[in-house]
Amino acid sequence: MAAVTIREVAEAAGVSVATVSRIASGSDYPVGARTRERVEAVIEALGYRPNQSATDLSRRDTHLVGVLAPDMANQYYAEVTRGIEDAAHEAGYQVLFSSTDRRKTRAETALEALLRRRVAALIILGGGDEVRLTRKQVASYGTEVVLIGRAGEDFPTVTTDGEQAGQVMAQHFIDLGHRHLAFIAGSRGSTATRLRLSGVRRAARAGGLTAPPVSRGGYTEQGGYRAARDLLANTTARERPTALIAANDRMAIGAMAAAHDLGLSVPDDVALAGFDDTPISAYVRPALTTYSLRSAQLGAEAMQMILDREEGETSIRHRTVDGDIVVRESCGAHRRATTP
Repeated sequence: MAAVTIREVAEAAGVSVATVSRIASGSDYPVGARTRERVEAVIEALGYRPNQSATDLSRRDTHLVGVLAPDMANQYYAEVTRGIEDAAHEAGYQVLFSSTDRRKTRAETALEALLRRRVAALIILGGGDEVRLTRKQVASYGTEVVLIGRAGEDFPTVTTDGEQAGQVMAQHFIDLGHRHLAFIAGSRGSTATRLRLSGVRRAARAGGLTAPPVSRGGYTEQGGYRAARDLLANTTARERPTALIAANDRMAIGAMAAAHDLGLSVPDDVALAGFDDTPISAYVRPALTTYSLRSAQLGAEAMQMILDREEGETSIRHRTVDGDIVVRESCGAHRRATTP
């Protein structure tokens, strides 16, 4: 007979998994007397016995999950954290946010501060190299860690397929007839930039195109503006890229402004696209073609990994969230589709 899980107890008692965990482990986190009595009665009736890993987790500050993000002003990270927070709230958790500002020293300070809070778990966003994390570092705190957008490390991860995303976006422009692509990269050391550029290059090779020129924009509107001017202003009309693919929406929007200031029409003279499908991308004009990473779902999946830990799921796992292209006016697809 299969052992009763903590989720079955929670459903039977009409409470969150976190509440059952606190009561079953003897945590001093405040729980109402009637709720406690109801949960204890269900535990007794079902014969539930908490596993040791869940008990260890519950002895820490189980109502608090730390989230470390590169840039909370970035709409992509705001959407991811919204997914985390919604899932956490539903499960009875609170979330403590901190930003690295993509700086190594700030990342080290923020990481240590979250670990010292003895949070039940830590979710780290972004694929930059400013956060250095090892099993040894977190072992002394007993903190569970889940990474979003950073694969290949010794922790559970949630990602989208960045290389596939880049390939799909580049192939979209090739299918529209573009033969001169260019790429606006993000920060140095960024996993997202590396994978998306790899996908763009793969599609270009498969289509018989030369390698797309690359200019770095640092994931900001200002950087995208400068990178686009570098790619568009220093070439002849024949050599000029006809399609720019930026590694995120913010840089693509900056590139759109640069094209305008250079007297170029989007998408007639140069087509544009980004990644992330941030809310603003639908409201710039022309509206921005982008690749949706399903940001909120990434956050919710990461939080689900934390909840799975409470049920004794301790094996390292990787989850991939499928994204898809969102076609709008900036790539010219709608105009070409209606051209006689």
